[in-house]
Amino acid sequence: MAIQIRLSKDVEGQVTRAPLTVDEFLARFPEVPRDLRDEPTLAEYVAAFGHLLRLAQKPSPCMGAGGDAPHQFYLRLLNDLAIYGIGLAKRDRTLARLRAMLEEYRKQPATFACTLVPRRAPGAPRSGCA
Repeated sequence: MAIQIRLSKDVEGQVTRAPLTVDEFLARFPEVPRDLRDEPTLAEYVAAFGHLLRLAQKPSPCMGAGGDAPHQFYLRLLNDLAIYGIGLAKRDRTLARLRAMLEEYRKQPATFACTLVPRRAPGAPRSGCA
């Protein structure tokens, strides 16, 4: 059974094929520490996940662990960087986690985005604030 991530109409218009640069990534997500700017692992990470990072949206607190694909992309791809940014993680461990995510991606690049979004039962309500 194949999983397909469908984007809402408002998000669909944001999809672009232009590669995301590290500088654009850092400007878009100020929670990512600037000391990683010249880190080769971050450059590789942004190159691999740029298309998903462009769609990523920080979930509001009322969403908890739920949310739609853009929120899941944020949680799975940016959380480690944000945690490092507030001083609750070490640089070397954060970079190791980025490298591990890149290794996961290399094993299944065509379907990797589907692994980031948990399955939701047909007809299940969307997560979000009431």
